[in-house]
Amino acid sequence: TISSPPPLSPPCFIFPHILSPICSLHLIFLQTSSPLSFSSALSAYLRAAAIFQRLRTDKPITQRLLHYGKKTDTPLLESRDRTTQKQAYQLAFNTLRCIAVCPCVFEVTCNIPPDLLPLAMVMLFDLQDRKFLKHERPVEEGQELLQEVRDLESCLYSKTKLAASLARCRVRQGLLSISCLLSDSVRTKQHRARLLPLYAWVNTLKTSIEEVCEALQAEGLCKVETVSDLKESAFCRDPLCPDTLVFSQQLYTRLQHSKLTFTHALNIQDRSVCVAVSALRPLLFDDSDVLVAGSFSALTVAHITVLAAAHSGRVLVCGADCTPLQREEIEDVLRQMDIKNVRILSEQFCDLDEWDGTVQRLKVIVVLPQCSLSALNDPVNTIHSEHGDCDLLQDLSQGSVSQSKLHSLATEQARLLVHALTFPKVQSVVYCTRSVHPEENEQLVKTVLENARTHPKLLPFRVSGPVFPEAPGSADTADKFFRIEPSQHTNGCFIARLAREVREAETVQDVLARAAAKGLLGGINPDQAKTSKKGRARKSHAPATSTKPLSPSAVQTEIKLATGQNAGGVSTLPVPLSVLKEKGMEDLNSDEEEDKEEGHEEDDGPKGERRRGTHTHTHTHTHTYTEKPGGIFYNAVYSHNRLH
Repeated sequence: TISSPPPLSPPCFIFPHILSPICSLHLIFLQTSSPLSFSSALSAYLRAAAIFQRLRTDKPITQRLLHYGKKTDTPLLESRDRTTQKQAYQLAFNTLRCIAVCPCVFEVTCNIPPDLLPLAMVMLFDLQDRKFLKHERPVEEGQELLQEVRDLESCLYSKTKLAASLARCRVRQGLLSISCLLSDSVRTKQHRARLLPLYAWVNTLKTSIEEVCEALQAEGLCKVETVSDLKESAFCRDPLCPDTLVFSQQLYTRLQHSKLTFTHALNIQDRSVCVAVSALRPLLFDDSDVLVAGSFSALTVAHITVLAAAHSGRVLVCGADCTPLQREEIEDVLRQMDIKNVRILSEQFCDLDEWDGTVQRLKVIVVLPQCSLSALNDPVNTIHSEHGDCDLLQDLSQGSVSQSKLHSLATEQARLLVHALTFPKVQSVVYCTRSVHPEENEQLVKTVLENARTHPKLLPFRVSGPVFPEAPGSADTADKFFRIEPSQHTNGCFIARLAREVREAETVQDVLARAAAKGLLGGINPDQAKTSKKGRARKSHAPATSTKPLSPSAVQTEIKLATGQNAGGVSTLPVPLSVLKEKGMEDLNSDEEEDKEEGHEEDDGPKGERRRGTHTHTHTHTHTYTEKPGGIFYNAVYSHNRLH
């Protein structure tokens, strides 16, 4: 069983002669493949074979056509050679996806020893995927072609036998191609992945989007209006992400070696993450912190940091939730991009609490949990870049994720989201998955909100939307959730933006009515106490009763409970302008209302004389709405004075 790459040996001693024709032929591909060297390519195949052997599923003995070596559950160690590891993931995923083709290759592989069969299968399906074509690599100057390559060129005839075997299988089953053996969902995703454009965000700390566009046009690329207009040498701007550009997939190699990418002025990343970061823009506060929790790449941290820097903000990352290699990768990327406003905490996210000194400036939390990745056309790059769970490759290669796996993922997602809602100073939470399953998306968010415990002095979290109200073709639903369906133009994602908001039916009159019901208004009916600005006939009151006069602090306390004010009397929580308009309260800024009521009564003087007396009641309502980053801040003060 292959668990880790063995020491490299000369090609002629790596495989026994029984592996011919597959393995001996593929040695030529190893030594002529680009851009990896022979040793790197061999390491990629060995790692891919180990992943395939670990993730494959065994059929009942009576249905087995191929007999692999003994299966092990040994964890796969991460490699510091990220390029080789990514290629190994891709090779293993392609082999798992094409496992239905096994009957077609049975006659070719029947003589291969079981322990070497995983390696042979990985090689075979890589050949088939490339239609048995070599990627020629020119010999570097000063080097001669290895003698072993010359000797093995005589084995090239073997590819004809391999191709013929697959062709016979295809003809017997009446298929146009071998890929027709795949399920419809797998074949659709495979087709979309080959057409998917490239997305890259601009580092606005180094340059501007306009300067990058000018540089690209100077290199011969043309700018078009929409993604559907993209051609091989064209690019356009993303309609949802103002700092993101879209390129044809044929430009990948050119972009990878461009100066813009080398200096991190342009950063290639999947659109599903770029959209989630863009949803943060209207939520950022000046001089405040943003915390990133869950599963994410180093580029995601850098992208959020660039946005936060525009508001003099800082980004927090829980280092204990990252693998050592992932933490090292984050630090390297931040150092290369000269980013300083990031703090990597030593704690796990779920170990932080409201009393921790590191979260006192925390206003926004971004929750990017591990998910099923079912909305991605090809999940390999995401699993690789985010150091995700490679065990998902088995389920995704067959087009669906098991219910047990979904339940396990949803449990962890709910745990992260519940904890994110416990920080009293946090105003907004952005929750994002790359999943199409409601169990990970809207159902989970609704369940968490319904069971969330909110401090009585704080406004509860509610779904806030729309996330992109002005975006063309916005997919916002009536529930205010945002989702992008996977297509040949983009991978899919789900976004929920949660914010502390007042109830939609809550008005100042509702607050006063609730205060009156609790006896905080001193027996005064709020409907009778309020008068119109245009004037209302003042009524005479009966002699004052012995009821205790109204305590202004009591009323203000009630209003603070409903509007989220702090001890200073100014609301610390944003109230969206759309909510105020729905209540007809947008014109009440700096509005004061006074109600003076005068009455006369007769008292007995000290000597039995009767004298006239006056008393005055003054009710003052002050409503203040202040527009600040994050929303409209509302302050309401009610006071009552009685003068005799």
